[in-house]
Amino acid sequence: MSDDVELLRAWSSGDTAAGKAFYRRHQTRITAFFARKTTTEVPDLVQRCFLRCLEAQARGMVIGNPLGLLLTIARNELYDHLARQNRGPAIDPAVTSLHDLRTGPSQLLARAQQQRRLHAALARLPLDDQLALELYYWEQLPMAELARVLEIGRSAAISRVHRARGKLRHLLDDAPSDAELEASLSIPPDDRPPPG
Repeated sequence: MSDDVELLRAWSSGDTAAGKAFYRRHQTRITAFFARKTTTEVPDLVQRCFLRCLEAQARGMVIGNPLGLLLTIARNELYDHLARQNRGPAIDPAVTSLHDLRTGPSQLLARAQQQRRLHAALARLPLDDQLALELYYWEQLPMAELARVLEIGRSAAISRVHRARGKLRHLLDDAPSDAELEASLSIPPDDRPPPG
């Protein structure tokens, strides 16, 4: 039973071994997703993601891509967590950045100077833009799946990634040029927005 859909179905039917296998398969990725954005309650956030995914399966939801569902749940859990942590007015992920919320820096992105520069720039992006870039580049979600996770159309996802890359490049303009960083931010031709 190597397929995620089968593992999740079996787990929902009471197969704890399948549940453990499903959790082991995705726990590192979901943990990293949260750890890049917060230093508090990460294990709880991860557990809630898996629990909500299992609950969705138990309710009979048709789940074609369990990882995509986990990432969608993670996105919503992150927004809820940041709103609780902020204790102020509601946050708007389209304009609020982690820098605005004064969340801790990610150890994963701070290992090297290039990664620190990139993280600092990402943290200044609105959360919607930051998540689009992370899901596309770090999680390597295909554009159609990225659109599903962000709950927008494919064209809107392409535009968001393109716009977020432009904002990120603008933020990186103050730092020394780095050809390797530029190369890592390239978008395949099929995922580029239409001209004009």
